[in-house]
Amino acid sequence: MIKLVVSDVDGTLLKSGESEIPEEALRVIHELKEKGVLFAAASGRPYADLKHLFGKVAEDIAFIASDGAFISYKSQAIAKFPIEKETGFEFMREIYMETDAEVALYGAYMSYIIPKRESFAAYFRNTVRGHIETVSCMHRVEDEYLKIGIFHEADVEKHAGAIASYWNGRLHPVYSSKNWLEYTAAGVHKGAGLDKLIKTFDIAPEEVLAFGDNQNDREMLELAGCSYAMSRAPQEIKRLCGYETQNPVETIRALVL
Repeated sequence: MIKLVVSDVDGTLLKSGESEIPEEALRVIHELKEKGVLFAAASGRPYADLKHLFGKVAEDIAFIASDGAFISYKSQAIAKFPIEKETGFEFMREIYMETDAEVALYGAYMSYIIPKRESFAAYFRNTVRGHIETVSCMHRVEDEYLKIGIFHEADVEKHAGAIASYWNGRLHPVYSSKNWLEYTAAGVHKGAGLDKLIKTFDIAPEEVLAFGDNQNDREMLELAGCSYAMSRAPQEIKRLCGYETQNPVETIRALVL
């Protein structure tokens, strides 16, 4: 029996180009609640962004935010797994001073940038919902370091990948794309966040239905008793899942409701 449905957001619940959770998905989340099944949104997005995104159902669901670094339910933090501050600061300082890349720091409710270019500041404000603060030094940020992002508008791996790779092990490289490299504390990922959530609610892995589409979903999909990869997911993600789907909402209706 499924007691928890957990889903990635971008590329899974949200298709490319979408900026709002579809009404059909919100209805399914409400129906899950009525049936006594918990829903959790698992995303690389910070908590404040996710809470805004899910709007009217935000108080009914759990969040695994910042790729597992922040877990909450009903506006209460269940667990936080921050990066040790001196480690995080030295990493950001090295990237900022020795590469052409930009740096972003994510807390639970605020995101922080020291933009080298106004184009990055404008892009970041348009991309990240919630509160954003421009600071002169990350050492002055009193917030916990939940996740660190490195951005380059052309090719982040080319401009910062070599230096960033030296930090693998001390930090966890949780996500990569052409423009972004993102890091959490060592051992922190969506799977670790899901593990904390199911232990909190006394749910067995076999009672979890999970959906994802990318490398940062790997550990979460491996932990869940029943996992679905999106049909457009990379082959390595499809191989570790038992099933594929083009529409998580329809699959939830078929299996749980």
